[in-house]
Amino acid sequence: MGEVAAPRGAEIGQQRNAFRAFMIARRLRPSEWAKAAGIPAGEVIAFLTGHARTLTPQTLAKLAHAAGCEIQDMFR
Repeated sequence: MGEVAAPRGAEIGQQRNAFRAFMIARRLRPSEWAKAAGIPAGEVIAFLTGHARTLTPQTLAKLAHAAGCEIQDMFR
């Protein structure tokens, strides 16, 4: 039959862990970072707690701008 793809849930978990590690490394708090980015803190918190599977591209762009980095830096 063909190739077997990794489970989507595992990929999302890896992204979430990388995002959390980025926040810890930069000492970013969800509510303060979200406020600086001009987005509701609930969006970041929902992603971190698993209530949201992803963050929108617009939200990611705003968070990256507020952190002074590129979007891909938040997921390395």
